[in-house]
Amino acid sequence: MADQRVAIKMVDIDSVGAGGGSIAKIDSLGLLKVGPESAGADPGPACFGHGQDATVTDADLVLGYIPDDYFLGGEMRLDVDRARNAMTRVGQPLGLDPTAAAEAIFATVNATMADQIIGVSTKRGHDVRECVMVSGGGGGPVHAGFIADHLGIPKVVIPSVAALYSAFGMFAMGLGGDYARSYVGRAQDVDLEAMNRLYQEMEVEARAAFLRIGVGENAVMLGRTVDMRYIGQFHEVEVDMGGGDVSREKVDGAVDAFGRKHEELYTFSMPWKGVEILTLRVKAMTSNAPFRLREIDAGGPDPEAALKRKRRCRFDGQDVNTPVYDSRILRAGNVISGPAIIEEATTTVVVPRAYRCTVDKYRSYLLTRSDGAGEEEMP
Repeated sequence: MADQRVAIKMVDIDSVGAGGGSIAKIDSLGLLKVGPESAGADPGPACFGHGQDATVTDADLVLGYIPDDYFLGGEMRLDVDRARNAMTRVGQPLGLDPTAAAEAIFATVNATMADQIIGVSTKRGHDVRECVMVSGGGGGPVHAGFIADHLGIPKVVIPSVAALYSAFGMFAMGLGGDYARSYVGRAQDVDLEAMNRLYQEMEVEARAAFLRIGVGENAVMLGRTVDMRYIGQFHEVEVDMGGGDVSREKVDGAVDAFGRKHEELYTFSMPWKGVEILTLRVKAMTSNAPFRLREIDAGGPDPEAALKRKRRCRFDGQDVNTPVYDSRILRAGNVISGPAIIEEATTTVVVPRAYRCTVDKYRSYLLTRSDGAGEEEMP
């Protein structure tokens, strides 16, 4: 109906059309635009040997950040000439040579992602300079340090499973299910018997669902939550209701928790205003199978043993003879000052000039903002 608000529960995720396959073009105003159109896997970036359009991956290759001979651990050879030709086509209308065009594409896509991060964080009351960035995906570690530098973020975490981050998350998490029942009413006037009945119905449904897939009742963990909002307001907040029968004390406790969480999320609360309940929820979860990440040997801070080669890369408008490290030889405790490159079979970590990288025992990388990071310019 026209006078009713309609909404569904969802995961709050913001995404931006910017990635390795994002195509760079000149728009109708004569300006460079990157994405959201993508070359995808087919035909893919020009350097893959089939596409013609200039993409972010082509720019990364021209700038020296990703290797032409060790992509996917050497399984795929990238075509530098095709990438440079693609840069020429997009750069000529702007009077840019291939390297300058690649720099423009790289800076544009980083700025696009940085702006999205600012927008999401600021509206939630967060200062990105007080946050840690976590990078995932095959191309994420190439760009993460530059985006963090743009935003003034002091630390970037690149997990050892970065290239398979989403798949690893699916593997590592336990099975779960969410169950919900609508229950609309003011918190001060709730029907405790009706709430208990609805919670019990959902718990029975959850146990039955897990039993059908072979999970015993004792292996299922159940949690009760409730969606609340201020009367006449729009923002709903989910708070814990605790276990056992719902009582007046538990409802009052949930109302107090709602006020605190509302202030945490939206920077204000209205304790003088009434609160209404909208939805009762039960979350069912099983523990995941135990696993351990593989650990690497410890070493000192000097990463020299893992130095693979040096490669011409572009940093801050300069050609830099950049050290390239072999991830397989790095040891826990190694410290690498930017600018530097770390080559893995499934991703490439680029350490910008303003950061240093510390390797942990799981071969994850912690980029920390530093002052006066060393550099060596091309002769």
